[in-house]
Amino acid sequence: MLKSLRFGMMGFLLMCLAGSLSAQTGPRSYFMVGLGMQFDLAQLGGTITKDGLDSRNATASRDGSGNITGYPAQKAIYPENTLVSLKRTTGGVVGAKTSGAMVGGNVNVGYEKEGIFGLNSLFWRINVNYTTKIAGGETSSTVMGYKWLDQEWHYTAWTVPTYLGIKLYNAANDTAVYIGAGVNYFQGSWGVSGTINAPALQAFTAGLGPGGTTLVGSGGALISDAPNPGIYKENVRFGASGFGLNWLVGAQTKVTDKGHLFFELETILSAGMGVGGVSSVGGASALAPWVAYPVVIGGQTYRVGYKIEI
Repeated sequence: MLKSLRFGMMGFLLMCLAGSLSAQTGPRSYFMVGLGMQFDLAQLGGTITKDGLDSRNATASRDGSGNITGYPAQKAIYPENTLVSLKRTTGGVVGAKTSGAMVGGNVNVGYEKEGIFGLNSLFWRINVNYTTKIAGGETSSTVMGYKWLDQEWHYTAWTVPTYLGIKLYNAANDTAVYIGAGVNYFQGSWGVSGTINAPALQAFTAGLGPGGTTLVGSGGALISDAPNPGIYKENVRFGASGFGLNWLVGAQTKVTDKGHLFFELETILSAGMGVGGVSSVGGASALAPWVAYPVVIGGQTYRVGYKIEI
């Protein structure tokens, strides 16, 4: 009870402080635009760089003596660290071109209104955010110059966050810090496309491995976990929509008579389950004809922008 009372008193004092620091020239309304960056889109950085994705296919088994025979588990998605390791191990015979996790660019427009519930320090706001991949998420590999693997990741998302927050101005009424929280509607998707041409590797190096086996590809000395059948021109996407939570912290300062420069960190918590249909025989074999994966639309966006009083 006492703890709740202390928190209540602290909240009341904070509101009083905000009211005293807020500009007393009356509430203001703004139209705002901003540009930002979001890192590790869809939280797929781990999959892209170090985990990959196993195929459901494996022909490994034990014979009558208990010895393991056949091929080990195969890969549907190759992680970049595996390809970089192969490049170093083979002295460049296996080549690797990597770009890391996806990085997104964000465009933001919105409306903000100060002075709600009779308090100049309180504000509400609504925004529309569009985010798409601008870097990362591209992986390829070659064997003796032949490109056998090409993986490209995609991401796009719309969010409409709303906020109720508190803003603290300095004495000159030209600079403020603010925090806010609210709910959002989201709609977005991620996907992966590309080719893993394992059969070509086997044919290309047939008879060059130990005992006349294939050197590269399924069952070979190198890249033995390549999928068989191969995956050709796959392009699968997973989408989701719904409602989530969001919050932000930021600061703004007056740079013209009615213009304000702002910097902020926005956090969106939004996710859902997406279902995508594969477009290749190899993709269906490695995964399934219809595949379900989480779609994380949320994340943190670092943004700079401009507000103009209206």
